[in-house]
Amino acid sequence: MEDFTIKTRLTIKEYTRVMYVGLYKKPIFIFATLLGLYLLTIVLLDYLKVIDYYTDMPIYDIVIGIFLLLAPSVIVLISIRQFTSNPSFQNEMTYTFSDRGVAVKGLTFNSDFLWSHIIKQKEFGKFLILYHSKKFGNFIDMTTLTEDQLEFIKSRVGKK
Repeated sequence: MEDFTIKTRLTIKEYTRVMYVGLYKKPIFIFATLLGLYLLTIVLLDYLKVIDYYTDMPIYDIVIGIFLLLAPSVIVLISIRQFTSNPSFQNEMTYTFSDRGVAVKGLTFNSDFLWSHIIKQKEFGKFLILYHSKKFGNFIDMTTLTEDQLEFIKSRVGKK
């Protein structure tokens, strides 16, 4: 396929959504949230005298319940803070795809990734994330790609 170039800009709102969807796709986060809701519901029902579950004030259950509910949001807030602290992420990125790999150009940087260095891909909503390490990847807006271009990218990821 002939080389092609697209431009993408990831907003904070889109990044936040991708982070929440990514976290809540993992069963452990779903379980932790449900457990947190359960603990706080039992405490509330006991406080309202609907049930008689606790003999003393359930401080431990309240703290654990709140922690389990807020942990995903804290993770997302930390990620957003890192996202907003790097001005490169808030500007338009230009991606050039070729048979050799992907060239990424931002406001203050240029990067080249061989296809063999992109270890996995994931789709989240309208984004295709090309991971070049376990924690870092590039967000490609799939709405800017043709079907052939998308298939080209997907066929290259993971090939050595």
